[in-house]
Amino acid sequence: MRPHVSHVDGHALAWQEILNTGVHRKQLSVDPDTGSDTSFVRVPADWRGPAGAHYHTGFEEALILSGDVDLNGNDLLVEGSYLYRPGGIVHGWVDHSPSGSDIIIKMGAATDLISVGEPVHDYEYDYPDARMADGRPHIIHLRTGSESWQPWEGAAEGIEKKSLSLDETSGAETMLARIPRGFSGSFMLAPDITWEWVVLDGGMSLADGTAFDQMGYSHRPAGSEETVIAQSESDCTLMMWSHPG
Repeated sequence: MRPHVSHVDGHALAWQEILNTGVHRKQLSVDPDTGSDTSFVRVPADWRGPAGAHYHTGFEEALILSGDVDLNGNDLLVEGSYLYRPGGIVHGWVDHSPSGSDIIIKMGAATDLISVGEPVHDYEYDYPDARMADGRPHIIHLRTGSESWQPWEGAAEGIEKKSLSLDETSGAETMLARIPRGFSGSFMLAPDITWEWVVLDGGMSLADGTAFDQMGYSHRPAGSEETVIAQSESDCTLMMWSHPG
């Protein structure tokens, strides 16, 4: 299980280059047993992926914060684009970032690259017998800016969300959440759920006084101390993950 992380200032973390690829990351948290991690990744302009067609055994999901990533010559991810790949999806034969990009990436296991010498398609597809059991669909490009904000059922008044992907079996969900400017209240996150978030814009404070600004991060396993969102002096947008148990 990933350790409890009350608060990390993502801006204060050092950049680390990934395997001499020119891509750098700030690792926000990692599971010491599985290698699953959440990172802030920076890709330089005109970067081209060196791996070629491959797949991972664990899932991969990403939100483009700025810039662009060309996945296969047909799908250009831009600011606000979201993708979710279950393990076993062949991809990577293009992997080009014309303008460079900043990305939030979450991996379901330690990053492995299982090469596919001669892909049978020029689009992402399931490698035979490699698709991992996963209650979420393969989402190659969700344009989050086109999705409507919805009231977050059970949350304090004014708090909204956009559901990005949902595991119909486990109830695990990735979402964007928005806390309005001037919010002052008491929204307790369910204690039987593991919560993880990173602030994309604005800021908020918890009832215990912990303040989260842009790139503030937390991972709170189920059963952690009470977590109550208490106020926001500016519009606050977060990427959040929830997982029962």
